[in-house]
Amino acid sequence: MTVEQGPGGAPEASQTPVSSPDEAGAVAEQKASDGDVVAVEVDKPVHSDTATDPRRNEQWALDRVNFEGAWLTTNGTGETVAVVDTGVQQSHVDLSGQVQNGQYFLHDPNGNALEGPGGTTDDNSHGTHVAGIIAAVADNAPVPLGIAGAAPGVKILPVKVLDSNGNGFASDVANGITWAANHNANVINLSLGGGPSSAEQTAIQYARNTKGVVVVAAAGNDGQNGNTVSYPGNFPEVIAVGATTSSNAVAYYSTSCPYVDLAAPGGEPSGNSSVSVLSTVPPDTYGLKAGTSMATPYVAAAAALVHKAHATYTPVQVCTQLIRTALDLAPAGKDNSSGYGLIRPDLAVDVEDTSGPSCS
Repeated sequence: MTVEQGPGGAPEASQTPVSSPDEAGAVAEQKASDGDVVAVEVDKPVHSDTATDPRRNEQWALDRVNFEGAWLTTNGTGETVAVVDTGVQQSHVDLSGQVQNGQYFLHDPNGNALEGPGGTTDDNSHGTHVAGIIAAVADNAPVPLGIAGAAPGVKILPVKVLDSNGNGFASDVANGITWAANHNANVINLSLGGGPSSAEQTAIQYARNTKGVVVVAAAGNDGQNGNTVSYPGNFPEVIAVGATTSSNAVAYYSTSCPYVDLAAPGGEPSGNSSVSVLSTVPPDTYGLKAGTSMATPYVAAAAALVHKAHATYTPVQVCTQLIRTALDLAPAGKDNSSGYGLIRPDLAVDVEDTSGPSCS
């Protein structure tokens, strides 16, 4: 391949086929004698940075939101996302090497503390599904399998605060947030909701303001039932996430309230991966779910990528970068259903956007 200066100094690349190393050397020598030549080199193959996992074609969310474009800058290696949830099945083959040892904060209805294996098992499936959305291994070696996570370089820090029925207490959630912040989480994912809790908000403020952790929370699934305000989504210190469908419409169930900041794929309940969100579930398989619980980890993954690409960013700056680069959905401007719009991680990891709205 020869690179020459074209009109106005613009570089132009051209190919010269050769059949042997000797002929290549002769071509290079001849081309190098031309004063307009900038470089002579062997042409190199390139390829799209798209995961080859066999079920990647069922992951419509990765098509609607260009995470793979962001991987050209970073896949999140070195970042840690805490999944404060029902636990994460560490042994799942598509999460191999992705799930760190975590912690267990769980009480029974009588207030008795329960003990468990550090959050690395999941007796519900919710937390493992969330973790796979974020960090399922892409292009598993030696043979790709299953799905690809949105930020496959990220490590998951599992914190179990919900029981086998997906229920728990605000005190356990608060302690789980604080523990994650103290154990090197860069982002905390909260795909859960309930009523207001001073304990939760205080823990979130500590994580964000003292430890520099980005906290992302589900907006809630009450869009058809009065749009009841959900916490921690309504706390101003979190990035609150609404859900979109495979057609980029706001999901009918997604809570519509002023606190919604961003939207991400949450899908619709079905038995079809073209509509629902496919991800990892225990013990070692895959399942379909839908909800703002599924949308939230896509934003958590995007936040991890932005934090990696812009290493000096504070949580407020990460949030600001995400909202400034989001795709505005109807109605125009910030709205109660989709916030500032659908995340675009490929743009958010790029050059800082210095205009537009800011997080606080």
